[in-house]
Amino acid sequence: MLRLIIIENSIFFRIGIKTAFKGNPAMYITGEASNDTALFELLACTPTGVILLGVNKPDDTAYIDITRQIRCHCPSVKILAVANENTDRIVQSMMEAGINGFIGKRQANRRELEKAIRRVAAGGKYIGKIESNNYQKTNCEKD
Repeated sequence: MLRLIIIENSIFFRIGIKTAFKGNPAMYITGEASNDTALFELLACTPTGVILLGVNKPDDTAYIDITRQIRCHCPSVKILAVANENTDRIVQSMMEAGINGFIGKRQANRRELEKAIRRVAAGGKYIGKIESNNYQKTNCEKD
């Protein structure tokens, strides 16, 4: 069973993710957080394999800082960024910060999101469709 934590400031998004995976015996939402403080409190006491990191404001660098903090304190935890915008600039900055995968919220239907989660949980990389020419690969396999 894959254990997931959601960090996203939108309650509607968190409810949507929980609803999408409710009843799925392979995916278990172990917790949710609306900010980084709540996330790190949760990580201190809740085992998880994958963090779904909501990225809402692409010009805000807070998501890069959160990613680096997760990498520092929980290096084995996988991070899948789920973003409002999916441009090559955002993907590149997130990959450099240490995420394992990236998917745009517009393409993140239940099936595609589950595919991305499974891939990063298994140690692979996942990059969904990007709105640019710089990233030619989509759904890339582990390097």
